[in-house]
Amino acid sequence: MDPQTQVDISSLSDADKKELNAVLTNEAQKSSIQQAVHSLNDVCFTKCIRGKPITSGTLDRTEEACAQNCVERWFDTQMSILKHLDVLRGGH
Repeated sequence: MDPQTQVDISSLSDADKKELNAVLTNEAQKSSIQQAVHSLNDVCFTKCIRGKPITSGTLDRTEEACAQNCVERWFDTQMSILKHLDVLRGGH
């Protein structure tokens, strides 16, 4: 950030601080989602496609099935982790 455009946060009103916090939280969530999608793409591409010759602009039947299974397993794993964390936090 350019030093001339920096804002003294202490000079912001409570409403502005709350709005800034909401924007920063939203951006952090977007970044987290982008990182997860990138990770998913990398894992599933490596597992299902990398190293195979590209013969067309679409996935073949086995590549498509592998990619779909990979994504489903990734989501299952994420849900399992979230449920486990919820139990550790005392949730149900």
